[in-house]
Amino acid sequence: MSINIREIQEGAAEAQAPVADVATGAIVDVVDAASHPVSTARKTARRLERKGEPVNTRLRRQATRTRQQVMESVDDVVSGNLAERLALKGIRVTKARARRQDIVGDVLYVGLSLLHSGLRSTLHQLNKFEDASQPPARGSERRSRSSSPARRATARRATAGRTRRATRRVATAAGRSA
Repeated sequence: MSINIREIQEGAAEAQAPVADVATGAIVDVVDAASHPVSTARKTARRLERKGEPVNTRLRRQATRTRQQVMESVDDVVSGNLAERLALKGIRVTKARARRQDIVGDVLYVGLSLLHSGLRSTLHQLNKFEDASQPPARGSERRSRSSSPARRATARRATAGRTRRATRRVATAAGRSA
């Protein structure tokens, strides 16, 4: 491994121009900052603000996302929905795996179809119980005792008769005037 002096001299000659440019740029920057301290501070502040804004936006979004996840978790634990959410998430994962065309997918597909048919029949039976356990309709308690169902039916028939007679009179009067 020999040291070639000529290569070192050529490398130094090539590096002189960029080093001089960097040094001159640094001197100009220092002189500019010394001659215009307020505008330099403003420019620096704007530059730092432009660099910091995207970082702050990402941090703010991440904090908001984390806060929402914590609120959902606390709400699930307090309201008792955690078990339901876990079960539904497990079913979704199983369903995704059942879409695959392999042995495990076939087994999961059959299992999901059995679960679905069982849940469908259970739901049907529960709907029957729900309908059967519906409390009966109650009449208002302000109704007088004299208004029995038979009297109400008689009153309806009488009202209907009066309405028919009035309709006939109007039709007859219209026929005479025509």
